[in-house]
Amino acid sequence: MNVYIGLDISTSKVGIAILSEKRKLLETKLIKLNKDDELEDRTKRFIMELVKVLPGRRVLGVFVEEPASIFSMGRSSAHTISKLQRFNGMCCYGISILLNRIPELIPVRSARKSVGIKIKRGDNTKLEVIKWVKQSYPKDFIYENTRHGNPRPGTDDIADAIVVALAGINSKV
Repeated sequence: MNVYIGLDISTSKVGIAILSEKRKLLETKLIKLNKDDELEDRTKRFIMELVKVLPGRRVLGVFVEEPASIFSMGRSSAHTISKLQRFNGMCCYGISILLNRIPELIPVRSARKSVGIKIKRGDNTKLEVIKWVKQSYPKDFIYENTRHGNPRPGTDDIADAIVVALAGINSKV
């Protein structure tokens, strides 16, 4: 089966979405990474987990959410951004070796715009993206809530991976 893969890569977890050529959501996965592991070990773990979802599938494209490159007040330091960029690059290189194809980086705002997600100033971006994905894939995008009624951590990473995959497919059409 021909598929597209969308990835939301961070140093603590990776959201994976696999979509068919017709944009059907086939599979999602969240890889939780050990923060005490070296980036190289996290990269190996990511690649080993990616290999598990590939059998029987022909990958037509891999789309990766472009890592943050600017500071957000109170959220990211130069060290954090540097580490994220480095890890993202290592994962993309691993993908290029594994699949013999260079992943395409897609800026998160471009991805959301491509699929028609509009976030109003002051809205919770993560929740809005999750809501949009749930409306788009009501039967296939299943997730659990915490006891406080919020989506479990990592749900947003999977939702972002789906949006990035859709944006990547849109760029091919």
